Amino acid sequence: MSVNTAPLIRNKVLIAVALACGSTGSVGAGELTIAPSVTTSGYYYKTEIGTEPSENTEAVAIIPKLVTQYNSRVASGALVFENTTVEQRSDRPNTDKSFTEFSYNSAIQLIDNVLSLSVNGSHQYRALEATQGITADKVLSSSELTKTASDSFQLNFVTPNPYTLGLALQSGFSKTSSDDTVGSTNGADGETTFASAQLYQGRRFKGVTFLLSSQYYDTKRESAQDFSSTLSNARVGFKVVNDISLVIVGSDSQYGLDETGFSTQRQNLDTTSYGVGFNWQPYAENSIEITYNELDEGDRSTRYIGLNTNWAFSQRTAMRFNYSKRFYGDAYAFDFDYKLKTVSASATYNEDVTSFSRLSFIEGPSSLFVCPIGSSEFAECFQPSSTNYVLQAGEEYRSLNSFTTDVTDETLFRKSGNISFGYDKRRFKAALNLAYLTTEYLESGTEQTTKTALLTMSYDLGRRNTIGLSSSYSTVGYKTSDRENDSVNLSVNFNRKLSRQLTMDVSARYVNRETEDESRDLTDSRLTVSLNYQF
Repeated sequence: MSVNTAPLIRNKVLIAVALACGSTGSVGAGELTIAPSVTTSGYYYKTEIGTEPSENTEAVAIIPKLVTQYNSRVASGALVFENTTVEQRSDRPNTDKSFTEFSYNSAIQLIDNVLSLSVNGSHQYRALEATQGITADKVLSSSELTKTASDSFQLNFVTPNPYTLGLALQSGFSKTSSDDTVGSTNGADGETTFASAQLYQGRRFKGVTFLLSSQYYDTKRESAQDFSSTLSNARVGFKVVNDISLVIVGSDSQYGLDETGFSTQRQNLDTTSYGVGFNWQPYAENSIEITYNELDEGDRSTRYIGLNTNWAFSQRTAMRFNYSKRFYGDAYAFDFDYKLKTVSASATYNEDVTSFSRLSFIEGPSSLFVCPIGSSEFAECFQPSSTNYVLQAGEEYRSLNSFTTDVTDETLFRKSGNISFGYDKRRFKAALNLAYLTTEYLESGTEQTTKTALLTMSYDLGRRNTIGLSSSYSTVGYKTSDRENDSVNLSVNFNRKLSRQLTMDVSARYVNRETEDESRDLTDSRLTVSLNYQF
């Protein structure tokens, strides 16, 4: 087996840097924490791909990692840097590889409770296609991975506790890129400029409420037409009696796209809607609004009854539901959160026109579990006990579902639904996520449906020992072709803390992928032993 020495030399340098800078100290008025570590993993696995004979393979991976955090009264930031070098005893090409990934986030209060700035970024390897989401990794099928990068900043302004008029402004910029896209070696490079504004009544107004809002996105794409959108909403309410108000509503959606190349059913995305109705609001966070509306789509008009509900059952339970009409017909949005100290549940459903570049900028992780920044162990996470939990220093939300869309430069029309359950009591933790996603690729007319289920469990056997189970299933189908993909990933791991700084992990994994093409079928069984040392 040939060995590329450059990644090994780089790892030695990273380990030396980690040894030199592992510390906690004060910088200015804040606290700086530097936590280096190194993980060495040995793999023994058996793989069958298509009709090829099975192959038994050994592999070794060295993973130095550096987690840096800074926290003060007005600013916070975190940087996670990781390099993975894989060496394998295999006759297959390009099995020895090195992967460098890093992510960062920072926030600063320029003016307390008024003006803030945030900067975020992520440079990582991910599956090129949604069908490869639970089979491709840095050891197995690394050729199915592509490097993606996303960097963004956002400026936020809000008038605190306004007396006459309230104003909230947001402005941001993001740059997204990838080495490859589905079906092409060209990357998906995009730049998105974002701005939004909200104008609302202050404490001075009695019996009258209003909210005027607008969002503008402008995405520049190298291999596809530029994509801009302006989404505006207006609502004015006049108190009639007690908790009932007369409301006038309106919305306008404009997409700066040349739709001549789209499928025949998507020739007009722009719509305008306006209506009148009543709102019942017995409490500040509880309201039900029913309106009679008219939707204009070019030369066609449609009348409908709209419903908008926001209801906080308690500090731990809240729901939001909206029904309207857009260019594709009935439009729904739904959010539900239920959080107790032990049990939690959430459900979301959204519909939107977007792109891969915008998803990297807008889409955020699930808020079901909170984990230490840089941690990869589910056992170290916990679920917050309220729907409005505020992240503390060194914490981040961890996404339960890593399945997403293909890496592509097409314009996407997505309908996504998620249901998540969490349990956290004493020694046992569990999380279940169910997801359903339909993605319509507007340029090519392809429609993809993805269904996924993910179950993660962890049990503390004692002060030093933890056992975990993770299983995931996904099925991907296409409306316009006979392509299909069913994947299963099941793993069991045992973790033991050997000392204050040294941890051992032993895991077994089974992966199976079945497709319409026998040559793409895959079965993989793996045994892994890892040692992690925290400096």
